[in-house]
Order: sequence, then structure tokens, then C-alpha cells
Amino acid sequence: MFIKKILITRKYKLFFNYCVIGIFSILIELLFRKFFISLKLDEILIFTIPLSIGIIFAFICNLKFNFDLPRYYYKKSFFYFVIISISSFYIQYLLSKFISLEKINYETTRFLMSGLVFMVAYNFHIKYSFKKNKKVGIAIYLNKSENIEEIFSKVGFYPDFIHIDMVDKTFNSKVDNPDLTKIYKIKKKWPNHRIESHIMSTNPLKYLDKFCKYSDTIYFHSEIKEDQRLIKKKISNKGKEPGIVIHALKKNDDIKNIIKDFKEILILSIKNPGSSGQRFNHKAFKILNTLNYLNNRSNFSLCVDGGITDKNIRKIECEKVVSASNVFRNINPKKQIDFLKDNFNN
Repeated sequence: MFIKKILITRKYKLFFNYCVIGIFSILIELLFRKFFISLKLDEILIFTIPLSIGIIFAFICNLKFNFDLPRYYYKKSFFYFVIISISSFYIQYLLSKFISLEKINYETTRFLMSGLVFMVAYNFHIKYSFKKNKKVGIAIYLNKSENIEEIFSKVGFYPDFIHIDMVDKTFNSKVDNPDLTKIYKIKKKWPNHRIESHIMSTNPLKYLDKFCKYSDTIYFHSEIKEDQRLIKKKISNKGKEPGIVIHALKKNDDIKNIIKDFKEILILSIKNPGSSGQRFNHKAFKILNTLNYLNNRSNFSLCVDGGITDKNIRKIECEKVVSASNVFRNINPKKQIDFLKDNFNN
């Protein structure tokens, strides 16, 4: 079931690359170890230096060939990577003593023990070391025209996350009343995917109970009428992550103060909220530059929503992007998601 899930969600590429890099890092470690033994160096040096070289090699290769991590997370990612790798090595050492592999040479033991704890280490690296790997999500609107079954048949499990867009008449007088029953249908189709919801309403409080039930992150706009602190507190009390939306075409003079208490920030890069197929507004780049060069940049995650294309995705520096029309209007939506991932800021 686990392998099937990896293949279905396209995460097998990360897993396969991680395996290959892991094998080469151990080989390099063992080659350096053999070299240092021939030099008759101190046992501590023979033990620590090759291991350190192997860990550094694995981290650099994972960054370059596997996990596309924003530059502002390199230090934090490396810290987690070293801690997890050393812990993994220590567990391997204890296991080798417990299983009694004294008769087998060091090189064979190293590979055998690595295989035993490999999946555990991989899951920890995914959760901590490379948590901020760049992601592409698809947007689904809570309106009558959206067919969840049809959307699922087009994209399957290819998106990294699902972005739910809800807009009511307080934000766009031309829209119909949102169909909130589709939140459950979306969660049922993508039960293991992260669900991020974007409430486009000047009165988001009345929708929170519905969204908190099935969402991981809930975004609301900075220009709303209701008390932001109350909304944020209610979302947090439900065990969900509150997020703030910065509309690129609005005045955002006090942007540092707007975002200061949030870990999730969404930049809406289109003119009219709640309408798919609009062009990316270049004013969003100014906001991105401002946020990306803040001293506390690694303390929050940035998501850009609206007008994402094959070309501008290369220029957008953030952790997540959301696309709808660019994916769904493509002849092969699944292939297009992969194409966006490959071109995301590369």
C-alpha cells in the first residue's frame, strides 16, 4: 500500500533519488574511511571525518537534484539533516551490536544497517529537513460548476496540495452562493493531501466551523471588517494554521505589521478575487521582494495564487504556488503539473 501510494502521488521520484544519493554517500564515506585508515590516523578522525563528508555530500545532492528548497531555509534544513543523519547512524550502530554482526566486515554492516533504518530516516527528512520543498497545488472553487469527480479524473494525486477557493457576494457581487458541501467531497477524494482553504469574504467568521473541519490552513484577507485576532484565535483553537492574504492590487504600506503574527502568507496576484483564468499582476513581484528579504523570512511560508504560467513560475520565489486554469485547460493536466514543478524557480 505504501509503495502504491508513492507511485500514485509521483513521490517515487523523490524516494528513488534519495535512495541513489544515500547509496553514493555511504560509498564515499567508506572510501574516505579506507583512505584514512591507510594513513593510520586517529580512530576518532577515521570515524567522524568520513561520516561528515558523506552527510554533507548527501545534503548537497538532495538540494541540487531532489528537493528544490528556497535558499532562506538552507541553514535550518542542514541543521535538521545533520541531526537526523547522526541519529540514524547511532541507531544503526546500536542495532549492529544488538544483532551481533561482529563477524561481518564494517562496510557490509554499514549497508545492512542503513537499509534497516532507511525508511524511518527518510520520513524524518521529509518531515523536517526538506519540509519546505517547493510545492504546486491546484485551486478548486466552491461553486456549482466545479465537478469534483471530473477534476480528480484530470489530476489524480499529482498536486502537492489542494487549495480550496471560496468567494461570497461580499467580495464579488456576481458570484452565486458558495457550495460548502464540496469541502467534504474534496477531502474525501484527497484524504492524505494537505488542504489549504482561502476564504474570500469580508465576514469569514461564519464559515470557520465548516472549513476548520477539513482544512489544514485557512487563509483570510487582511482588509476584512471582522476582528482578525478573533478569527486567528478561533482557527488556532481548532488546531489549524491561520493564514493572511495580501492582495497585490491593494495598498499594503504596513505589510510588516500585517504579517507579523502569521506563519502562512498568501499573495493574491490577480485583479478580481474569485475568478479563474486571469493574468498574473506584476505588482505581486514587489510584495514578494519585500517579504523575501525580511530578516525573519524563514519564520513564515509564502504561497502565490493567481495567473501562474509556464514562464512566470520561473521568476516566482516562494514555497508554494496555486494554479487552476493553467492546469485544467491543458491537454494533459497531470503532465502540466509535473512541468510546473520542474520549472518552479529553476
